[in-house]
Amino acid sequence: MQSLTSSCGECVSFCMFNGFGSATVMKIAVIGPGALGCLLAASLGAANEIWLLDRDPERARQIGNQGIILDENGKRLNVRVNVSANSSNVPEVDLVLLCVKSASVSSAINAWMSVVTKGRPLLIALQNGIAHLDILPVAMPGRWALGVTAQGATLAGPGVVMHRGNGPTRIGFPSGVTISEEERIQLQRAAAVLSASGIATETTDDILVHVWNKLLINVGINALTAIHDCPNGRLLDSPGILKTMQDAVLEGAAVAEALGIRIDRNPVARTIEVCRATAANVSSMLQDVRRRRKTEIEAINGAVVTKGVKTGVAVPVNEELVRKVKGIEGGFH
Repeated sequence: MQSLTSSCGECVSFCMFNGFGSATVMKIAVIGPGALGCLLAASLGAANEIWLLDRDPERARQIGNQGIILDENGKRLNVRVNVSANSSNVPEVDLVLLCVKSASVSSAINAWMSVVTKGRPLLIALQNGIAHLDILPVAMPGRWALGVTAQGATLAGPGVVMHRGNGPTRIGFPSGVTISEEERIQLQRAAAVLSASGIATETTDDILVHVWNKLLINVGINALTAIHDCPNGRLLDSPGILKTMQDAVLEGAAVAEALGIRIDRNPVARTIEVCRATAANVSSMLQDVRRRRKTEIEAINGAVVTKGVKTGVAVPVNEELVRKVKGIEGGFH
């Protein structure tokens, strides 16, 4: 059992009840020390054996020495987990949470191949956008599931995560694949463990619907915040920006319809609702721009453009958003 220490020095221990009739400790590998990876590792670390995997040895050593610092509801908690940059140090695990960006999915799986295959753990991929949907079948040799979360987190420094939004998390296998009873139980157990850690999670048979619903929200918000260098809520102050948001989302919805994906009936209203609810948030894409790092534009608006070409759906607004964000990225060099 792991301990969780607050900034005032109090140590609190937790015993996790797995929903299947007994208390248990799961061995979980979290690949990627970004905002979501650190949030999940810290949340799960109170009652499970966590391995946070980072390909940067120096950063892994720093996080291992300091622990993950979680800033939540005005409290700063220090959570100690195992951190490694070497796959040979990692034991057989029950669950793998893949929390890298879409562009790094293939290389991350390859780097941690022994971890994702030893003992046949369930891998749950938690990426923004939809680009990873085409990467995972090629890169991942075993069974994998998808996750979509509305948790809001920002990385303030290596291993320092600000938890600023709580929302539902859904996990599920892509439709059309045959799932064994063992795999179904693995998925249910993952949901129970996440929920017990404070990350409310449910399983679903329609995970692609949720992936696309979140994609459309990101399509309408992320690129525009990066282009206009503003928090989410400021997008609603300009009729012109609001019109661009609406058009981008409707293009994405048309692509989803052409692909036979059943999305929310009013994705524009949902996007505006999320934008208003997260008014003070700085999107992950704007965070990347401010840090002069490559964004996930290709996995979000760029993926809409790619699927638009495939389905014959015109997506000029998304094409323009991709062009503008790539122009911003070009200035980083």
